[in-house]
Amino acid sequence: MKEKLKVGVYGITGCAGCLLTVLYEECFKELIELVDLKAFPLVRSDTYKGNFDYIFIEGTVCFDEDIIVLNKLRKRTKYIVALGACSCTGGVPTIKNFLDQEKTLKLVYPAHNELKEEDPTPINKHIKVDYYLPQCPPSKKEIVSFIRCIAKGEVWKDYNDPVCVECRSKGNPCLLDQNKICLGPITLGGCGALCPSNDVICYGCRGPFKDANLDAYTNMLKKMGYNKKEMHDKMRTFSGLQFRDQEGGKTWLEK
Repeated sequence: MKEKLKVGVYGITGCAGCLLTVLYEECFKELIELVDLKAFPLVRSDTYKGNFDYIFIEGTVCFDEDIIVLNKLRKRTKYIVALGACSCTGGVPTIKNFLDQEKTLKLVYPAHNELKEEDPTPINKHIKVDYYLPQCPPSKKEIVSFIRCIAKGEVWKDYNDPVCVECRSKGNPCLLDQNKICLGPITLGGCGALCPSNDVICYGCRGPFKDANLDAYTNMLKKMGYNKKEMHDKMRTFSGLQFRDQEGGKTWLEK
């Protein structure tokens, strides 16, 4: 009988929402049945001291301690899987990179100025990441598909179209046509156009679509009457650092 893959699920600074998604019945059932779940500190004591085949990590690097944890985990596994928006793109915490750092720190931690903070960043700024399962929270369906894929020894294929492709396939009315700032054209799909299908704009929680044309997109929004700040507020919500690093992004998303 083929030996099961040794898997761990860990979190650094974050809300633990991605870890809770893994605990949903279908996801957790797949973990227990298809792989050897050696560590999941959210649900049981982390007593396993051996190595892994795969480690899932959620959260954003915000403190020195996060970097220490990441480096230790990287040394213990063959593959790292970034789980959720915070781990993949930095998520909501990276908004701080576009604000007055000192003022923000005093506002949030007025009595703890001794905290050794890092500029919030995704985990791939500090360690090698092999796979990405983005979204806030990550898709249960995608997590299950990934677990089944690695358990069978198959090659995982990332989704490679913008949200708009899924939106159109569902016959959804275009929110941009309704004069709303929807990030669908520049955001990686794979979510099933979840938000636009419920008449909610896409906020880019899956990160930028790699071939996104930011210049064309932002020029379109300007013609719709939106100013730079309004564009900033949407694009910085989940993936500001990544959108900034896209071609043309620095023009729109500098500090």
